[in-house]
Amino acid sequence: MSLIRRTPLQVAPSATVFLERQPRSMLVYAASAVVLLFVGLGISYGGDWLTYIGFTVAGYAVPLIVLAYIVRSDVYEREPIVIVAYCFGWGAFSGLLAGVLNSVITEPFLGAGGAGLIEEPLKIWGVYQIAKSARMKNEFNDHLDGIIYGAAAGAGFAGLENFWYISEMVLNNAYPALFAIAIRSITGVMHISWSAIAGRSLGVAKATRGKIRRSDMLPGILIAAGIHFLWNTLSTDIAFFLILPFTLSGLRNMIAAAVDDEKRWGFEFFAPDEKE
Repeated sequence: MSLIRRTPLQVAPSATVFLERQPRSMLVYAASAVVLLFVGLGISYGGDWLTYIGFTVAGYAVPLIVLAYIVRSDVYEREPIVIVAYCFGWGAFSGLLAGVLNSVITEPFLGAGGAGLIEEPLKIWGVYQIAKSARMKNEFNDHLDGIIYGAAAGAGFAGLENFWYISEMVLNNAYPALFAIAIRSITGVMHISWSAIAGRSLGVAKATRGKIRRSDMLPGILIAAGIHFLWNTLSTDIAFFLILPFTLSGLRNMIAAAVDDEKRWGFEFFAPDEKE
């Protein structure tokens, strides 16, 4: 698997990877991205996210930088920023849902290690909806697209979650602000990586079979939730010095392998022309 080494797909791609999205207005997705983001922040934190806007910006800063890097890795067929933003907004909204479900399921029954079983399916659900959408399914071509949209959902989730942890660490536990921001930024990058892994699973199904089923989410979710479990339960030293570099190396391998596949398939010359 590309998570461990830079491994190309071993089968020829489906013809659907070359389909072009029909030109349609994406205004509804742009509006939804904004609504999902602000509903997630507003219901989760009331007006606190504005009162402490510095914490909000700090919580989103590194996830957005990492997301921009991943988006720009798509050298042959850049994804529409509106759809990336929609998945980002969905990620923030899924953080709201995760907060509720974690309080009623994870905390009393699963413990901290079980958070991934709640959060990873929620984050990737919005990506699945894009991949299945009659309007947008031809925009979702392959595993690189899945990585990008999954990463966007992870970034939106991470920023929303970061606000709570940063404010809690600084205001209630007297940690230095820069320390709190640094620690949470690292966890934010992990959320991006986990969701990218889950998104890749959908993209592989689209590239190899030409269509996506709900069950195609399962392999990626299980891997992402498994790494999430280890991150939450192992010691800090193991998490930061073993799980973190392994996951970041895996993310880099997945992206590089997906770009290699697109080049091998002729995307350098025949990528779908999908203008925003």
